[in-house]
Amino acid sequence: MTLLTFAPETEIEHRILEVQAGRYPADTLMLELANSDLCIPSRAKVQDGWHGYVPVLLEQNGIAFVAVFTAASRQTRDFADHLLRSNGKPFFLRLPSGYGVLFNPGYDAQLFLPPDGVAMLKHDLSGP
Repeated sequence: MTLLTFAPETEIEHRILEVQAGRYPADTLMLELANSDLCIPSRAKVQDGWHGYVPVLLEQNGIAFVAVFTAASRQTRDFADHLLRSNGKPFFLRLPSGYGVLFNPGYDAQLFLPPDGVAMLKHDLSGP
């Protein structure tokens, strides 16, 4: 599969490239993603309280990853009919255990957060 070229549009997208180049800590980026606005594809219309949210799941090595974009313009492929815009924290805290997150799927700067990374992030976000 040919990946689309990632030209950063937002500060968080610049950070993703810095992490991939080894110039920025990945743990710090995850906390920044939790405090950023994310664009989350859904296969159904989402109502208040996340009712109706049906994630777009992508499988990699037997692990299910929820597709998430860091800008609305990133969803150039036909991922889903609906796009939920939300702060990252409520998204991560609602994510069931066993799922990872794939940021910007289809781009050469996509970023995988495995299920154990999601669990650690949720722990950090739930703290005092």
